[in-house]
Amino acid sequence: MKALLLDTINKSTRVVNPESLEDYYNLIGCNWVEIVTRRIGRKYYDVICDEEGTFVDDPLISAIDDIGRVMFVGNLIICGQVNEDGENTDLTANDIRYIKKRIQPMYTIKHQDEQLLMLTNCNY
Repeated sequence: MKALLLDTINKSTRVVNPESLEDYYNLIGCNWVEIVTRRIGRKYYDVICDEEGTFVDDPLISAIDDIGRVMFVGNLIICGQVNEDGENTDLTANDIRYIKKRIQPMYTIKHQDEQLLMLTNCNY
């Protein structure tokens, strides 16, 4: 599956091709993943995230909604919504450009001297 990785630790994005649950764990850097559907701008995508991300000391914010509330922390894998077989689908080149336009360098009160990459306008 062609997906976009938002890597909060390395402050980068890149196209990835995870094929298994182990790939999700390795790319996100966690032990438990959650897959949720969220609206990014005006389109819906599936987001694979660390289910326990808020339980760590100093979690790095990776997504906020349209009024600045925290939606996700830690690394994210963004892919197409599941198909009729229940499998996540590939992002197109247009999807990747669309999502990347909504990833912005941001500061937080706790990280005033360090820009974090955040997915913006991410809503239920």
